[in-house]
Amino acid sequence: MSLKQELQSWVITHQARRLKLEQFDFPASLQGSNKVIVTLPEGIHTNSLLLRMVGELPVVFPSSDLLIIVPVGCTEVSRKTGIHAMSPDLYSNNWLGLPKKSFLEKVKNYSASIAIDFETRKNIFNAMVMLASGACVRVGLSGVWDMPIHNVQIKAEYATDELKIYRSFVDIISQIQLESVMFGLDT
Repeated sequence: MSLKQELQSWVITHQARRLKLEQFDFPASLQGSNKVIVTLPEGIHTNSLLLRMVGELPVVFPSSDLLIIVPVGCTEVSRKTGIHAMSPDLYSNNWLGLPKKSFLEKVKNYSASIAIDFETRKNIFNAMVMLASGACVRVGLSGVWDMPIHNVQIKAEYATDELKIYRSFVDIISQIQLESVMFGLDT
């Protein structure tokens, strides 16, 4: 592990310790969510199938305002999904390769109640966004990040095929949201 990676890990650990843990009802906390942040994996601009799956999220969260946080260089996500996207392209990263405080403040000011991370590997950028989001429900794939970065972990049915993992992830989130609406759970 390089010095830069060690410093990035230290920043994540330090930020995670500062995070206030909040109690929430699950899955009731998914129903009626006003704002949802979605983080996508690096290289997303080449994966149009995942973008179509992400495009289904407005159906899953119909009364929510969705914001996609995309890695640097993913400028067409908004056009392909129809969902507003924000990227640190316009903001330079700090010397560690992490987004500057001004970008993370914009993420925090969005005041999301749910954050969903589609990354299948440890991604420092997505971890920083999840921590900065302030969302009490931070959903991610099992085995990527532990508490407190992902406080709801979903185990996908598949282990190696990323597209099947994404499909399973979206289907599970859809099912949880549908059940919370069907049974009239309140937040």
